[in-house]
Amino acid sequence: MKFTYLGTAAAEGWPAVFCRCPRCLEAQRLGGKNIRTRSQALINDDLLIDLPPDTYLHKLQNGLDLSRVAYLFVTHCHMDHFYPQELTVRGSCYSPVMEHPELDIYCAQETYDLFTRCSGWEIDEASRSALHWHILKPFETVQAGPYTVTPLPAHHMGPENEPFTYHIVDENGVSVFYLHDSGYYAPEVWDYFKTQKKPADLISFDATFGGEDEHFKSTHFGAPEVFRIRDELRAIGLVDEHTHCVLNHFSHNGRLLHHELEALAAPEHMEVSFDGKIIEL
Repeated sequence: MKFTYLGTAAAEGWPAVFCRCPRCLEAQRLGGKNIRTRSQALINDDLLIDLPPDTYLHKLQNGLDLSRVAYLFVTHCHMDHFYPQELTVRGSCYSPVMEHPELDIYCAQETYDLFTRCSGWEIDEASRSALHWHILKPFETVQAGPYTVTPLPAHHMGPENEPFTYHIVDENGVSVFYLHDSGYYAPEVWDYFKTQKKPADLISFDATFGGEDEHFKSTHFGAPEVFRIRDELRAIGLVDEHTHCVLNHFSHNGRLLHHELEALAAPEHMEVSFDGKIIEL
């Protein structure tokens, strides 16, 4: 499995769209791995996680053929993870030649409802008919081509919503947990973790608050909380010495630039994501 981090920032990006705080100015001056776009990931070339407003930029930066994407999994309907208008230019006269004209989209009901409100009036019937929506429920595993995917409830939005994190396993048994955006996981999620028969190959952790310790009171984490969760997962056998444990999804409010995050993560033997980072599993 090839896992690519396309975007690694929180909602405002980094440097943030309208901000000139010291950390945004420094990130812009340094460039490189300090430039972070809104969160998105790609598995191989056919499974996309989230559809942020930076998707087109990700295509250009990484030389992607997004027409090869056959499966889209959306974590939740916040704008930095789902920009529904992008789907109105998929198909019809906007993209008449595609590797996979059909697209299977997996999401919560409110994500589909947002698409309908924002884009239902704009998308033409030819494009609409090529989008196949699958409404997910927590812990109900689905098969998306060669991938077995289980949506896990995230602690992130109000009780009327169903944000998800995802457990994705390919046909070779490679196991990935994509754990954004969420605070401390519910007991049922921990029960699910404990059912796994082998350690994960990759766990991508939410580290929005950088070096801050929120003491599990937020719907995001800082790195100190991630380190404690990693230790809990190791204790139940989901993490071993071969597991890629990666900090991801950063906000300028966390204040740590890339090299500072690396210095924080290194003693914990954890990795730090950056836009374009590829992990071969």
